Amino acid sequence: MTAKRRQLEHDGFCVVEGAIDWENIEQLRTVTDRVIDAHDAGHFEDQRSTGSMISVCADASMADLVTGPPVLTAFGDLGFPSPTFFGGYIISKPPGGPPLFWHQDWWGWDDDCSYRDPVLQTFVMIYLVDTDRDNGCLRIVPRSHLRRTGLHDQLDVAHDEAIRRYENPDDPAFQAAAGEIDIPVRAGDLVFGDSRLLHAAHANRSDRRRTVITLWYFPQFERMPEAVRARAVEASGPLSDGWVEAAAPRLEPLLPRYDGQAPPIVWNRVPGSSLR
Repeated sequence: MTAKRRQLEHDGFCVVEGAIDWENIEQLRTVTDRVIDAHDAGHFEDQRSTGSMISVCADASMADLVTGPPVLTAFGDLGFPSPTFFGGYIISKPPGGPPLFWHQDWWGWDDDCSYRDPVLQTFVMIYLVDTDRDNGCLRIVPRSHLRRTGLHDQLDVAHDEAIRRYENPDDPAFQAAAGEIDIPVRAGDLVFGDSRLLHAAHANRSDRRRTVITLWYFPQFERMPEAVRARAVEASGPLSDGWVEAAAPRLEPLLPRYDGQAPPIVWNRVPGSSLR
């Protein structure tokens, strides 16, 4: 097991430095700027805290990022040769954008695997500019993917309308958290994180857009409980059929598949008391 794989399992995150070269970063900037600029003001008002939440299905070229190196190469280097894709978003915080709220993104808390298995679902964050505390870098609470913290008890269900719109800046979801650390990165780095990990982002106090592409994968889908896999297949429906078709056959092998009879687990974003 590599040091980065151990860090991902133990701390809930790791960074793969310099994975994407400058030419490809420039291409991704061009694509994401075009997609972001095509959305109306209402979208950004509804997403004040996140900045934007635009599916990668908005542009067919995003399939190249999802299905090829360097992302899949990095998964292989971590010991996950066959990850399964679950979706992704273009998340862009404008100049002056407020902080992103604290949250975790796992939805299978009703299954015991959520409290014991080392890696279930991971995000891969690809920042398109150098990112630090001043322009909205990632913040995390290490080990919060498997260990309950006081912050868990202060948070409501993530991504509700009021918190996305930043209606109450005094909400605990926007405050400093005990044990938090910053994850500053260079453009082209990959940030891997467990979906159960508590994470947020600082405000963007710079004068330029701070864009990250966040992709979601199951590193070992076939090892997950059947009920969880069944729910994952149901939830993958939002992927655009046209986008999937345009990316076939590259994307097809990466999509979640389940042919068993287990009923899907209930979608639950709130961890229980077993998270200790």
